[in-house]
Amino acid sequence: MSSDRYLLIDAYNVIYATSDLRKLMHDNIDSARDKLAKFAREIHDAEAVRVALILDSKSDKLQVEYPYQSKRFEFIYAPIALTADGVIERIVRRVKQPELVSVVSNDNMVREATRSSGAMALRPEEFFDWSRASTVQLNQMANSRSRSNDKNFENRLRF
Repeated sequence: MSSDRYLLIDAYNVIYATSDLRKLMHDNIDSARDKLAKFAREIHDAEAVRVALILDSKSDKLQVEYPYQSKRFEFIYAPIALTADGVIERIVRRVKQPELVSVVSNDNMVREATRSSGAMALRPEEFFDWSRASTVQLNQMANSRSRSNDKNFENRLRF
């Protein structure tokens, strides 16, 4: 991992800790994952933070998807033998600058392992607050660009 800031999300743990997402999960697991990804995308877009949603899977191998065609936003599916918690803990232990990593989980053991490795542990509600603040920041940036582009049009051609 480079010197980028990185956000790791214990995806199914956060989904189950959030009533709206938990309800979606019962109907459609992909919808719940995608809605969580939208919250994370706000942070990714506003602050250029690399994002990985870490998910449990039934596969024997670790798999990575790039849902927004960007290597800076990924779904990492943990192998069945390791689980999402294990993938998160390994990533945090192996990074050179753990202070640049934030981990979102409602799991006390994941948060404790995160903190003991020098990374920042966030609860789901802190993550959603961060996402809302990022949405405000993106809207302000868009409004600022719009205002700067709204200069009065003046025809300077002579006919």
